[in-house]
Formats: sequence, C-alpha cells, structure tokens
Amino acid sequence: MCVVLALTLLIFSGCAGNTPKTQEGKITVATSFYPVYIFTLNLLNGIEEVNVECMAEQSAGCLHDYTLTAKDAKLLSDAQVLIINGAGMESFLQDALEGVGNLNVIDSSLNIELICDEEHHHEDEHNEHHHHENSHIWLSVKNAKKQVENIKNGLVKEFPRYKNKIEENYSDYIERLDALQEEQKTVLSGSKALNTISFHGAFEYLALDLGFNISATIESDEGYEPSAKELASLSNKIKNHNIKALFIAPDYSGSSAEILGRETNTEIYVLNPFISGEEELTAYEDIMKDNYRIILKEVK
Repeated sequence: MCVVLALTLLIFSGCAGNTPKTQEGKITVATSFYPVYIFTLNLLNGIEEVNVECMAEQSAGCLHDYTLTAKDAKLLSDAQVLIINGAGMESFLQDALEGVGNLNVIDSSLNIELICDEEHHHEDEHNEHHHHENSHIWLSVKNAKKQVENIKNGLVKEFPRYKNKIEENYSDYIERLDALQEEQKTVLSGSKALNTISFHGAFEYLALDLGFNISATIESDEGYEPSAKELASLSNKIKNHNIKALFIAPDYSGSSAEILGRETNTEIYVLNPFISGEEELTAYEDIMKDNYRIILKEVK
C-alpha cells in the first residue's frame, strides 16, 4: 500500500476578509459535502452571525460524479469561505473556483497521508492498472481529527473575531473524537485476523484504523460492477483466503455482493461511509459507533 502526502490547497485572497459576504444578515460559510459540513457545524456551533451551508445536499453522497447546479453557483457566489474535503474529492470544482476570484478555500486534507488504490480500466481485452489517491480520508478518526484541526485553523484565520469560540468548540469536539478513538481499541483488539472484501473505497481508511484486512475493494460507489471472470476470481479468493465478511454501503445497488455471498456462503454487512445523514452535531460519532458494533459482531 503506497502512501503520499495530500497536496496543500489553502487559498486566501488578500481583500476577501475585509468585506464579508452576507446572506440574510449572516456570513455564509459553504462546505462541499456532508463530512466537512458536520465538522464545520461543530466548530461554528453557537456563532449566530455565521450560516453554514452544505453545497451538495446532505443526501448526495460522494462527489465522484457530482455536477454543479445553479444553486451551487449561487452559494459559491454568496459565500466568504468554502471548506472542502480535498485529496481530489472536489476535482469538479476547479473550473468553478476560477470564476469566483475572492472566495477563500480551506482544504481539510492538508498534511494527511493518503492511501493509494489500484484503479482498473478495462478496454477491449486489455486491463490497464493505474494508482490513484483514496480521498475518503474521514473514515479514519485520526484523519478526521486532523481535518477538524485544519478547518479550525482556517476559520480562525478567516474570522479572528470568533477565535475564542471556535477554539472552545474545537476543544470540545476533539475531546469527543478522542473518546471515539479510544473506543476503537475494543475493535482493534480482536479484528486483526478479520479478512474482508469491500464494496466502497471509504472502508480502506476504516480498516487502517481498526486493523482488519481488506483483500479486495470493488469501487461500487463509482458504478463499477465486476465481470463474470472477475467474480470467479473473487469467489476463489474468498474460499482460499478465509474471507469472513463482505462490506457494502447502505446505498449499494449492485448485484455482485449478493452473488458472491450466495456462492461462497459469506455474510454481507452494511457499513456506513458517512457520506450522507442528518444535521446532528454528533452524527460522525454516532455513525462510527454503529460501524464498530457491526464489525465487533463479525469479529466475535
């Protein structure tokens, strides 16, 4: 597994902070999608003058195939700052940001090590193999804490008048995330012998935190389905490598997991990649704890 450092994308326009953009009398902070939306809500909690908006609706999921809407363009125009996941997740925003000259961007992936995945391209009878950085960094609590820190640092620089409250919120949130990280030890103590196959790229970071092994990842969140030949190869891998679980996301709509589960008598478990959900400050902890319970069920 190769590891690289995430590129820095922390853009600050010289005069943007002097003239806050407002919406209904409030300063608008835009976030790209659900994970960074929840992180930002926690950091700006209780600051009534700031309005936090999620660009991609909370039910949109990952942004691999996302297309900007007129509503998104309006939000970017109204916002003083945009907070992104980074690590390549929002590559579709590059052209849009060029047209919004005074929008400050905070990249939450700054200085986070990225997992490199092998990417398969099928053309005729030839298979091409490339590597790309896995952008689902928030499924590691260690990474999530660093994302929260990066967002906090950017917000304090952007809104120095709210520094004390942002720092207070940051301390409270990190304390909760520390407790969540401590809870991982219960899973870590028994999961090192767990071999799985994943149908979502986000679970690679969860496996890194919890110590279990993902023998193969099928990028179902990008609409990919294995061929019959690949299914046969995966079936053999399950039988020969003591694969005990198939992990899918709640919105999984493919058929390959069911086929593999049926042919190999392997259980299918639903893990939540935290790409959509409710507007709750504790949403991240709640979903991660549910994932831990599911994995503990399999480990035992």
